[in-house]
Amino acid sequence: MKKLTDYKKIRHLTDQISVEKVYPLSILEGIQSGEIYVDDTDAPNAALIWHYCGFANILGNYNEKFIEETMTMMLNPPEGHSGRMALQAENDPRLQEMTLKTPGVSKYDRYIFDFTGKRDIISPTMESKPEEIIPDNYDLMSGKIIPTFSWEDKRTFLEKGFGYCLIKDGHMAACAFSSGVSKDYVDIGVETAEECRGKGYGKIVAYAMVKEILRRGKLPVWDCDTRNEASMRLACSVGFEITGTHPWYKYEG
Repeated sequence: MKKLTDYKKIRHLTDQISVEKVYPLSILEGIQSGEIYVDDTDAPNAALIWHYCGFANILGNYNEKFIEETMTMMLNPPEGHSGRMALQAENDPRLQEMTLKTPGVSKYDRYIFDFTGKRDIISPTMESKPEEIIPDNYDLMSGKIIPTFSWEDKRTFLEKGFGYCLIKDGHMAACAFSSGVSKDYVDIGVETAEECRGKGYGKIVAYAMVKEILRRGKLPVWDCDTRNEASMRLACSVGFEITGTHPWYKYEG
């Protein structure tokens, strides 16, 4: 497996991307950072596209050796990478069998959503108004699913991404932001402070994101683990509909 720098060489494989596709597309389009590894840098037949946030996709005609090398990288990420790998996959029994041969690797499922709300989503009727994420409030965000999850630094996010937050008493109550960005899609990441959950703040910022994504002429995207019922309910409340599931794999040691 070799690192690829000329992304044009895997253009013939990109039509195969069917799950979590905003993340590999964001790398291929030069919007967000990540790495691409292939079986052959001159004529790639298989590729691993690995986003900064940790989401990874395998494309092409991979063999057992390619999967073994992918699993080695999952267990021992190369220096300089964020160190996370969540391997997103289709419902492919062959890939599942090869992946789960690695001790410590577990399989989970994520919901697949389609956005069906268009422009007629009912706006949350609350007095709290979301603020656009700007340099002055960026550092107030805390938690796991905030811009630092999928953007390598503040400057890059503020230049190429966008989002909204609710600030209460100088602290973040909730935020929603562009976790993945491509030419046509924006994946929404949402975080609500633990003490503020159950108050509808997540819906306020998520609705603001959906509205802004549509204004920009792009399609809103939402994905979450099937164990995350709160995220699933929030997605459905702002115009998404569950259309299926797909597996993902991670090393748990």
